[in-house]
Amino acid sequence: MKTHDSAVLDGLRRQGELADAIFSASGIVLTQGGEPTFVPEETSAPEWNLEALGEEKLRLAWRLCGEIRRLLMPGAVIFRSNGKQYPGEPIPRWKLTLIRSSDGSPLWSDHGLLVQDGETHGVKRKAPTPKRFLSALAEELRVMGSIRPVYEDVEAAMRHAASCGDAAPLPRYSRARKGFVQPRWTAALRRQWQALHRVAGWILPLEWRDGGWISDDWGMPDRGDIILLPGSSPIGLRLPLQRLDPGAVSCAITAEIHEGVLTVFLPPLPGSAPFAFLLSAVEKVLRQLGSPAIVLEGYLPVDDGELECLSVIPDPGVIEVNLPPATNWPDLEKTTAGLFEAAEAVGLKGTRRLPSGATVATGGGGHLVLGGPSMEQNPFLLKPRLLPSFLRFLQNHPVLSYLFSGRFVGPSSQAPRVDESFFEIPYELAIALDALEGMNAPADPAMVDAILRNLLLDFHGNTHRAEVSVDKFFNPFLPNGRLGLVEFRAIEMSPDAPMFLAVHALWRCLAAAFVTKPYSGPLIGWGDKLHEEWLLPSFLEGDLEQVLGYLSEAGFSFESAWFLPHFQFRFPVRSEITSHGFHWSFREAVEPWPLLGEQPTLSGSLVRCVDSSTARIEVRIFPDEGGDSAPPEVTVNGHPLSLKADQRGGYVGAVRFRSTLLPTCLHPQVAPHLPLHILVQESPAHPLASWHYHADPVEWEGAARHLIPAGKNDAGAMSRQKPSATRRVTLDLRRAG
Repeated sequence: MKTHDSAVLDGLRRQGELADAIFSASGIVLTQGGEPTFVPEETSAPEWNLEALGEEKLRLAWRLCGEIRRLLMPGAVIFRSNGKQYPGEPIPRWKLTLIRSSDGSPLWSDHGLLVQDGETHGVKRKAPTPKRFLSALAEELRVMGSIRPVYEDVEAAMRHAASCGDAAPLPRYSRARKGFVQPRWTAALRRQWQALHRVAGWILPLEWRDGGWISDDWGMPDRGDIILLPGSSPIGLRLPLQRLDPGAVSCAITAEIHEGVLTVFLPPLPGSAPFAFLLSAVEKVLRQLGSPAIVLEGYLPVDDGELECLSVIPDPGVIEVNLPPATNWPDLEKTTAGLFEAAEAVGLKGTRRLPSGATVATGGGGHLVLGGPSMEQNPFLLKPRLLPSFLRFLQNHPVLSYLFSGRFVGPSSQAPRVDESFFEIPYELAIALDALEGMNAPADPAMVDAILRNLLLDFHGNTHRAEVSVDKFFNPFLPNGRLGLVEFRAIEMSPDAPMFLAVHALWRCLAAAFVTKPYSGPLIGWGDKLHEEWLLPSFLEGDLEQVLGYLSEAGFSFESAWFLPHFQFRFPVRSEITSHGFHWSFREAVEPWPLLGEQPTLSGSLVRCVDSSTARIEVRIFPDEGGDSAPPEVTVNGHPLSLKADQRGGYVGAVRFRSTLLPTCLHPQVAPHLPLHILVQESPAHPLASWHYHADPVEWEGAARHLIPAGKNDAGAMSRQKPSATRRVTLDLRRAG
C-alpha cells in the first residue's frame, strides 16, 4: 500500500475509533455496511453492461467468494441460494453467501466435500445415488418418513416444447378421422422424451419443530407419483406443495444428480441452530459414504443474529457484494481492506474503462447502510433526532449528494435529493421532521415509516429509489422491510479501499456528532441555485470545507486532502494553463440526465431512456500572485461567460452544452456545440487567448476530451468584467443559441 494511503487510513482510523467511543458512551451500537460493486478489466460482454446474469459473472463470483473466505471468513461455507427476481426475468437470480457462526466457528469442516467454484466438470469420482444419500441422512437425523422419488411433468414439458416450435409428440385432432391421432415417434424423439420418465430426484420431507426433526409421508391425493412443477430450477424449488394434505410437513430436503454431481437442496429453516445441525449431518453422511464433492444450495435460514453472512449477487453490469453489518470501525476497516484485496486477486476492480479510455465508477452503486443490532437496539429509535439530523444536514450540504454520486444524477436518477423530486417536498418534510424530533425514545418504528414513506421517494413515487431510503426500516409491504436499516444511495462505488473508507468514516462521524448534539438547521430552499452552482466542483469544495468544519466543532479532525482523490476522480481536470496573469483550470462538472418519455421498441414494448447528450464544464480562474484581481472577459462560442467570485479566491463559471445528438433527447432542434471555442479578449478585434474543446460525438460516453491552447496575442490590456451576483453562473448554450 502507498505511504499516502497508509497515512490516510491512519487518520480515518482515529476518526472512526473516536466515533466508536462516542457511541459507547451514549449506549449506542451503530451498525454500518455497504453494497460495493465490481467489474473485470474487460467489460464489453452484455453481462457487464445491461444484463444481470452471465457465465463469467458467476464464475468470478465463486472465485471472489473463495478469496473472501481465505482472507476474511476462514471456515465459512459458500452457499448458493435464490436472490432477487424482477419482472420479465423467468427465474430468480443466483446468490452466493458465505456463512459461519457469529463467533467465527465454522459450519463445515471439510471443504473438499463441496464444489468450490461452481464448476462441476472437475468432479471425477462417482457420487452416491440421491436415494442412498437421503436414506443415510434420514438415519442420521433419526426421522421416520417417506423418501420418495419425484418426476418431471412430461406433458407440460411437451406442450412447452411445442409452443417453442420443437417437434414434440403431442396428440392432435384430425377432422378427417374424427378423432385424436398420435404423431409418429422417431427413434430420436422416443429417446429424448423417455429420459423424462426417469426419476428426476429424491426427496425427504423434513421440518424443524419444537427443537427436533420431523418427517412425513407425502402421499399424493390420487396416490400417484410426485410430479414436479415445470421448469429448469432445482427440484427443491419445484415441489408440488399445493397438492399436500393440510397439516402435512410442507418442506423437504432434496437430492438429484446434475451434470454427474450430487446436488443437495436444503429446505427453509427457522434459525441458525437447525441450519448448523443439518449442515453437520450432511457433512457426516458424505464422509461415511465416501462421496466426492457435492453442490450445496437451498434456502438461507431465518436471520436470528447468530450467523455472520456476506453475500455476492449479480446486478445489471456488475457483481455486488453485501457487506455484513459492522458494529465498530476496526471490523469495517478489516472487511473493506480484505474485500478489495480479494477482488484484486481475482481480477475485479472498482472502476471500469469506457471505450474512449476514460475511467469511471462501475456504474452499479456503492450504497452505505446504517442500522442497529436489533429493533430494540436501533439507534434511530433510541435517538429519534438522529435520522432527522441526517435529513437536514444532507439537504443543507449538496456536496454529500453530488461528490460521491455516479454520473447519473438529478430528479429521475436512482438517488434524487428530497428537493429534486417535487417542489412541495421540502415544505412537507419540514413538518415531518418536527414530528420525528418530538418523539420520545424509543420511537415507534411504524410511525417513523408512516411519516417518511411518502416523502422519501423518487420522481415516480418509488420509495426505494431515494437519496435516503427507509424502504428497509419498518416497511410493512416487504418481507425483508423491517430491518431497521437506513440506506444512503447517492454514493457510487469507490475505486480503492482508502476512498471507500473515507466516505464511510465521514458518515459514521456525522452520526456520532448528531448523537452528541442533534443538527437542527432549517431546510434551505435552494431553487435554481441547486442545479446552477452546486453542480460545480468549486462550490462543492467549499461546501465540503463547511462539513469538515462542522465535524471539527464536534471534536473530529478530518483533513480535506483525504477527499482530494474523490474530487479528482469525480471531476477530472481536462486542462490547466497559466496565461495573461491568470491560472486557468477546466474540469468536468455534474450534469443531470433527465428521464424521457416512453419509446416503442422493435419488439413492440415500451422503454424509457435518459438524455445523456449534454455535459458541463467548469472554468476556474485564479489571478497570479500580485496580479490584477478583476476577472477577464470570456466568451464561449461567442456568448459571454459569467464569472462569480469564489470566497476561497479566484472566479468560477461554467458552460452547459450539447455534446452529441441522440435519436431521442430533449430539444432535438439543438445541434451539438462542439468544438467549444473559449476566447479571452481585449475586444472583439483583439483576442488574447483561446482554447478549443474537442470531443468526438461518437465516443461521447467519457471520451478523451481536452482543451488545446490556441492562438495568443499579448498585445494590449485585457478587458475585465465585473462579477455579478445576479447573472447565472452556468452558461447554457442550448438556450443561448
